[in-house]
Amino acid sequence: MRAIVQRVTKASVTVGDELISSIGKGLCVLVGISRDDTPKDREYIARKLLNLRVFEDDKEKKWDKSVMDKQLEMLCVSQFTLYSILKGNKPDFHSAMAGDQSQQFYQEFLDILRKDYKPEQIKDGKFGAYMQVHIQNDGPVTIMLESPCETNRNAKAPLTPIPRTARQSGSATPVAVVKGQQQDKVNEKACRYVKSLTTEFAGQDGVHQEFKNTLTKYRDSQLSTAELMLHVGTLFTGHTQLICSFTALLPTGHSMSIANNDPSQVRVHMPGQRYMSLEEVKKHIEQSQGESSSLSEQGDPGRRDTPLLDEVISQLEKLST
Repeated sequence: MRAIVQRVTKASVTVGDELISSIGKGLCVLVGISRDDTPKDREYIARKLLNLRVFEDDKEKKWDKSVMDKQLEMLCVSQFTLYSILKGNKPDFHSAMAGDQSQQFYQEFLDILRKDYKPEQIKDGKFGAYMQVHIQNDGPVTIMLESPCETNRNAKAPLTPIPRTARQSGSATPVAVVKGQQQDKVNEKACRYVKSLTTEFAGQDGVHQEFKNTLTKYRDSQLSTAELMLHVGTLFTGHTQLICSFTALLPTGHSMSIANNDPSQVRVHMPGQRYMSLEEVKKHIEQSQGESSSLSEQGDPGRRDTPLLDEVISQLEKLST
């Protein structure tokens, strides 16, 4: 599944002389569905769209707020041409999902967005119609998202040109491609970690559930990276392998380790900080929350979900079913 996301000051869709939908400041999203897409693909893209940080905060800090944070609108437009493959100079669309099937898939995608946000803030075009999409790109900012499964399918395939439709408003907008790790390697790493967890805490379903809830809150920006490491370090105290291996799920520059070969001495490292004990991390968090600047403003990265983190959460969810 693919989505070309444009930050806009306004956007609208018309069919002939009829205005179908319009939004003010927010996101306009061109959505492509491939014939191989699954519900997991649409859930990934929906979550990414709602949490994508492309807006400024109230202090004009860039790349800090999502469409949900700012309570802005989103206009989605179905765009099968995102799966065009050139045969000579003629585009071929056989990689796109067929009409009736894709309409249902697309509608269920919109349902996820409306359920997880606000129904009235999610606007739509007219599926299958010949539409005119009017976009006033803000920046310009244009980002191309691909679901991890899609990235894996195309890992060895030649790059597909971005269709001209993705460049409304007449300007050649730069496009950033969000890439995932190869899914097979991600699955293998996630399996190893979850297996270690279930071995260390055999029969302790409460620990599995608490760990999954912690990761989910972090992914959904309800916890800072420091808070995540404090939760995990406390939950897994005494379990060296789980703590050290958890570094693979953290953003670059963050790590967890054990001091003096003593499983009870968990050490946390964050960019710009010395190695800290869990108690020092707790005090750091309390101090940060008491000051005007938040922990994220002190260097907490915006990248909260990766294919590995997503896959660990997915496998933990399967354990609880």
